[in-house]
Amino acid sequence: MNRPCALCGETKHEIVSEKDRHGNPLRTILCLGCGVITNDPIPSDEELAAFYRKDYRKHYKGSTEPSLRQVWRNLGRIEHPLLANREIYANRKNCLDLGSGSGEFMFLAGAIGIHCTGVEPNEGYANYSREKLGLSVTNKTLEDMDFKEGSFDLIRLSHVLEHMRDPVRSLKVLHRWLSDDGLLFIDVPNIENEASQKMHGRMFHFGHIYNFNPMTLRLAAGLAGFSEIEQSAARLSQFTSAFFRKNHDTYQKPDGLI
Repeated sequence: MNRPCALCGETKHEIVSEKDRHGNPLRTILCLGCGVITNDPIPSDEELAAFYRKDYRKHYKGSTEPSLRQVWRNLGRIEHPLLANREIYANRKNCLDLGSGSGEFMFLAGAIGIHCTGVEPNEGYANYSREKLGLSVTNKTLEDMDFKEGSFDLIRLSHVLEHMRDPVRSLKVLHRWLSDDGLLFIDVPNIENEASQKMHGRMFHFGHIYNFNPMTLRLAAGLAGFSEIEQSAARLSQFTSAFFRKNHDTYQKPDGLI
């Protein structure tokens, strides 16, 4: 790898895997500066757009649209954190659900008065959300969209940031779209948990370009101009889930960063 790390600028790394979870060739590296784990090389925007438009859901979920069983499971999985953080979601009126999937969050949020706009790059899942759930979902990627500055008081990325080829660049775009009093919610897989639960060589795949732990997630958000909100910081500090606000102070490097 000759490119500097997108999070810390380090060019030194160690190779942690040469295969994906199915045994296909895929190099994955550990940054020796901040510890983030990434695919190497990172695919281009064009390669990723083509992959997510047609192949991603079919390749990893086995179908071009969600099954009813999957939708019910997702509704249950989303309902609990929505209720647990109801004081944070209170009074939010206009949400961007980026990578809205099969639309379960949008459906539940609409029931409590939050107007949601969905952006979903996969054709089958976007069509399902529109046709079966009646949701406002655009079949595009973040790079294809252009919202006015401050358009949303809530932006949600659930299992999305790990798919982006330059997470800081993407988060800076969302920073512009978020209102000054808005909140950004990010949830990504925790590579530390995955490493403890899965056999070596079975963790990585083409779609997850970045593999975060709690510290590197917050590092990426901080570099894009966000800071974690106090209401949830202590409760979620050991998780790769967090609520952020626009940071109007000078960015501070997280404790423990090399």
